[in-house]
Amino acid sequence: MSAPPPPGPVPAGPPGLIPHWFFTGYSDSKANFSRVKRFHEDVEKEVRLSLGEAVPGRGFVDFRDIRPGERWEDRIVENGICTTRAMLALYSPSYFQSHWCAHEWTVFTARLSQYRSSTGAEVPCLIGVRWQRTRQAWPEEVTTYQYVRRDPNSLYEKRGLIHLVPHGEQDGGTQEYWEIVHEVADVIVDAHDNPLPSARLDDAWSRSAFGPESSLYVDVVLTYSDRNRDWGDWVHALLAERREVSVLPSDCLGRVPAELLRNSLTRAHRVVALISRHSLAEQGPNKAVLEEMYDDPDVVDNLPRFVPLFIEDVPEEIVPAKLLPRGGKALYDIPDSDAVRDIVLAAVNAPVASPAVAQIPEPKFPSDAVSAFESELADKLSLASSLRDKDLRDVWFQATGLDASRRPPPGLRTRPWVLSVILASRKWEDGYERLAVALECLDQGAPETIEVRRLVAGRRSGATAAARPSAGTGSGG
Repeated sequence: MSAPPPPGPVPAGPPGLIPHWFFTGYSDSKANFSRVKRFHEDVEKEVRLSLGEAVPGRGFVDFRDIRPGERWEDRIVENGICTTRAMLALYSPSYFQSHWCAHEWTVFTARLSQYRSSTGAEVPCLIGVRWQRTRQAWPEEVTTYQYVRRDPNSLYEKRGLIHLVPHGEQDGGTQEYWEIVHEVADVIVDAHDNPLPSARLDDAWSRSAFGPESSLYVDVVLTYSDRNRDWGDWVHALLAERREVSVLPSDCLGRVPAELLRNSLTRAHRVVALISRHSLAEQGPNKAVLEEMYDDPDVVDNLPRFVPLFIEDVPEEIVPAKLLPRGGKALYDIPDSDAVRDIVLAAVNAPVASPAVAQIPEPKFPSDAVSAFESELADKLSLASSLRDKDLRDVWFQATGLDASRRPPPGLRTRPWVLSVILASRKWEDGYERLAVALECLDQGAPETIEVRRLVAGRRSGATAAARPSAGTGSGG
């Protein structure tokens, strides 16, 4: 009797389930699910043709609504994002605003980084597709990964793949559509044999390049309790007609709510919170979190951008004192939906008032002590999440290599503290460069870090050009 065949490769999928060749990540309205499904299935068929019927597996795409209270750990194990060998991401405005898509992206890219650091090799197994055209540029980290490109004048580049997906079984699709399907399938087939390491669930909470925990600028951040999802959906639809709206879910706020609210206040023109008995008592922007936010000296200047909207009559004793008086921001007991709509839009569109504390002049550096460049550098550095964290500030300062005796007092607010460090860096010829390098050590790839690098590099190149002798100059008789 012949010996049994050697064991094959470990299947890329959850134990006991059919392996997942690839995972399709998307965020779109239910009206477009049929198009997502058609594209996903067309790619899956091409992968199956290339791998052969004898190779077990399938693609994974999820059309369920996100259920309140659903555990993220269960979801990523089920969809195989921890183990699948390839990821297909359908880029759209909703995708870059989605809490779930951001964490799926984070888990998969953590696996790619782990593989890259252990082997030194690049693995082309994350492929993005321009699903819908976005008004804003993609996050810079996203563009470093492979994504489908076409001629700039093509329908795909101008409007997105969603406008190329065939309608119904009788529609065969265009040549451009099938070229994209084959390109995506080829990447998935090539990735099938890559020994990409599985992810630990701890990786799911890393900071993402997009989604509600990123530092990407957005018009509005909206947050509400899971039990108020009907109100949340209505307000989101209203605001999203003309704005980029990012939703900060309660399960996200359940981990580090105060930090995420602070982050939202620095990245959004408005932060809208729907206030109810449930929201003040449950995880998320509850009473304790809101009180902590109002008492944080680092966000006091941003508080006028916070818009609390009361969607039910809440007893004053359970409302944070600084949320009162409520003024015209009560939405309950108003039978006319048009009137409620006008109240919401008026609150969001109102000019940002100067904070009351601004009437008391804060000690600051003399105007002639800080150059325009240093002031702009302080603005950029003050947005960095690491420098808003008082513990990480010291780590950053040590990484600059500046004289420890020049470290500013820890009690200063972020911008004065950063300005003090900038002034201390003047004595070093490469002082500003040290600040940029130290931030890259802590927050490499973050939008704020990239902005600081561009600013410092631009000043350096400008100084070099100014010091270079112009043509025809020199000593003469």
